[in-house]
Amino acid sequence: MQTQTTPPQHARIYRPAPAAIFLGISRSTVWRLVKAGHLPPPIKISSQAVGWTEQTLLDYVNSRTTNAGGAQ
Repeated sequence: MQTQTTPPQHARIYRPAPAAIFLGISRSTVWRLVKAGHLPPPIKISSQAVGWTEQTLLDYVNSRTTNAGGAQ
């Protein structure tokens, strides 16, 4: 079972569709990234809603740009 952490009260939470827009990818790609372990699983917002904190998404983007290095 996965441990869920509670985001800070001031954290913005992105549901799957807005998270996909934020990352510039499709919703299905968001879930593929989660399944592959590249993007952390979302946090549970309610019984039927999940999302990612803005910081989680920014960390993912920063890790991608850092790993890209000088690749062109």
